[in-house]
Amino acid sequence: MIEDKDKCLTKSTLFFKGSLTLKRSIDLFSGLLGLLICSPFILLMALLVRLDSPGNPFFTQVRVGKNGKHFIIFKMRTLYREHFGIVPDEEGPCDYRITRLGKYLRLSKLDELPQLLNVIFGHMSLVGPRPDIPEQACSYTPFQRQRLLIKPGLTGVAQISGNTLLSWPDRIALDIWYIKNWSCLLDFKIILFTLLAIIKGESLNADPFGLHSQLADKNKTVSVERTTD
Repeated sequence: MIEDKDKCLTKSTLFFKGSLTLKRSIDLFSGLLGLLICSPFILLMALLVRLDSPGNPFFTQVRVGKNGKHFIIFKMRTLYREHFGIVPDEEGPCDYRITRLGKYLRLSKLDELPQLLNVIFGHMSLVGPRPDIPEQACSYTPFQRQRLLIKPGLTGVAQISGNTLLSWPDRIALDIWYIKNWSCLLDFKIILFTLLAIIKGESLNADPFGLHSQLADKNKTVSVERTTD
């Protein structure tokens, strides 16, 4: 059940010392293995990004991690460098800021691969809430701040349940449901469903855990528009 307030959230098995150690061990092993396998592909993408438009092929940005601590996130650059920091009123698939290759990288989520470094460094986990930028985290409600109790992730429940097609409050509610219901098996299922979502694309009907019926926005509002993934 997804609730507006969950006083028992910190009693989740995710906060047991053994669970944290196990999750970190899986993250570190998988991150190192993933980076080893993907390094040639990341270098190829970097070359293609550089050929597609001038500028550094990698993009860094300050994001908010566990307990509100800031860290630098790594991504493949998908914007023209002259449009860094410019947020239009509305974003869409033909966003003029996005490079030709960047549109494909965003659609396929390949621009997120460098975040394997964030996983290895301990800033992020394989599975968890997507990290937000500081300006938006400052506007969190008490309910929404609960998502900062754990490390952000490369993927999460919201990313396989409609992702950007859902409202921002609904995506946060799904993140908090994940914290409450965490298990290694749940992480494994989320990773599998993420691979399927990458192949099939985002769908508002995607609801692998049957959570859409529990979502309610009326008591979970945020005062700023979303501009990050």
